Amino acid sequence: MNQIDSETHSITPADIESAAKALRPYLPPTPLQHSRAFTDKARCHVHLKIESIQPIRAFKVRGALNKLIRLPEGERAAGVITASAGNHGLGVAYAAATFKVPATVYVPETANAFKVEAIRRLGARVVVAGRNYGGANTEALSAQQESGAVFVHAYDDPDVVAGQGTIATELLADLEDFDTILVPVGGGGLIGGVSLYLKARKPDIRVIGVEPSGADAMYRSMKAGSIVTLERVTTIADGLAASAPGKLTFELAQRYVDEVVLVEDSEMLRGIRLLFEWEHLLAEPAGAAGLAALLYHHRPAPNERVVVILSGGNVTDEVMLRALKTR
Repeated sequence: MNQIDSETHSITPADIESAAKALRPYLPPTPLQHSRAFTDKARCHVHLKIESIQPIRAFKVRGALNKLIRLPEGERAAGVITASAGNHGLGVAYAAATFKVPATVYVPETANAFKVEAIRRLGARVVVAGRNYGGANTEALSAQQESGAVFVHAYDDPDVVAGQGTIATELLADLEDFDTILVPVGGGGLIGGVSLYLKARKPDIRVIGVEPSGADAMYRSMKAGSIVTLERVTTIADGLAASAPGKLTFELAQRYVDEVVLVEDSEMLRGIRLLFEWEHLLAEPAGAAGLAALLYHHRPAPNERVVVILSGGNVTDEVMLRALKTR
């Protein structure tokens, strides 16, 4: 774990506990399930944190709801705007519908059509703009200045990070002692919140981020000691296809993340198949990234207790068919 000299980041463990309390009326805790099948396979004690049963079938609803809860009523009434490759847009659309305010979601041309349609079903306006998330984000920021709506960043926002970090409060309530957690990494909001809280409460827990090899911006940034922006992102995991971590999330990762490992698309596809066949759980590629790291890259110690975050289950039929054909 690297230490850095920088200004104090604008999120604390108390912020995450406050977010957990605020979210309780809207979102019940998700299950933490011991997996005998993966315990036998990985030769360590494996627990799955199942975020795929959230209302939008992904953890992103936590951060989006926390952001809207914390907005003054007058600002919230003006509506929200965001850019997303999929799940964050779903989270913002769901949160906006909860508070009955308008939402606009900018999505890139390459966005997952399955998720885009789900965003529309939740009542949000969808605008296709840009070839990738960065392009959509630029267009959304420009539109926000004209509209007066509140911009909700997908990951580089303290309220969003605090909302994602509430997963960690539930983990410690359900499983007092564990050794390692495997966390999917896109822009870094999830691992930022989770790592900050766990290191504050249980500093010996090893926090390992998991990125696709074709979208390894956090991995490269951690190695370089400064934010690296990828020229090209190529991965089946649209939920992890960030070209760069955020300023806040990178700072949190430098402070609190022990390691970032890379997985291949083929390994995530096999993870999807095994989750379905052995546990009857659906996972999108991003959701299966932690399991892929456990099965193909992590070398557990004897009796190690490992938590794997199954971050989302919005898998398309095409990807599911590809996954079921893997061996």
